[in-house]
Amino acid sequence: MASPAAIALISLLIACDLAAQEVSAQDSRAVSAIRHQEWAEYQQKLAVYQQQLVIYQQQLAAYNAQRAILARSSGLSSAASASHLIRLQGNIAACSANLPVQVQYVINAANHLQESPYARGRGHVRVEDNAYDCSSSTSYTLIKAGLLKSPLTSRGFANYGQPGEGRFITIWVKPGDHVFMTICGLRFDTSGGKPGEGCRWRPQGRNYAGFFPRHPHGL
Repeated sequence: MASPAAIALISLLIACDLAAQEVSAQDSRAVSAIRHQEWAEYQQKLAVYQQQLVIYQQQLAAYNAQRAILARSSGLSSAASASHLIRLQGNIAACSANLPVQVQYVINAANHLQESPYARGRGHVRVEDNAYDCSSSTSYTLIKAGLLKSPLTSRGFANYGQPGEGRFITIWVKPGDHVFMTICGLRFDTSGGKPGEGCRWRPQGRNYAGFFPRHPHGL
């Protein structure tokens, strides 16, 4: 027959085991609740993204329909057909006087930045700066042409203007990562050059994967 001390010890061990099981069950419920909350938050973010994607697709469909009408009426439907209106002379782009004035202003502003170095975040606080990054240099050219009021980040360009490629100007956006533009088919971009080199005219090709196009209204 067990002594009272042994019986008390056994009872204590049983109580500790039950307490441990209860704590373990509580931990499991807490982890499950956290995972459930994270999944719910993910579903909400996914729903918002899908709504934005539907809106973009609607905007793009409307723009494509409008561009088809313009193409039939003007005979000039894309930057590819306007490529003969711009040419590179050294590191400066020369353009035809037949281009819309705002497009000429964008080209002239891009020429002005051909010697500017790259510096992340520069050109955003003030338009006139001594260095620029990809989004601020793109912003600079549009501001100088009266097509933008203040500098945008690559995320900001995701909602700029209209969706799709423009007749003359196309802004290629990868939100939060990079942005560059093509003007009459000629690329103005920070990538494709030497380290620390700012936006330059880039006649060579590049990978467009992951980018989607926007353009100024009517251009």
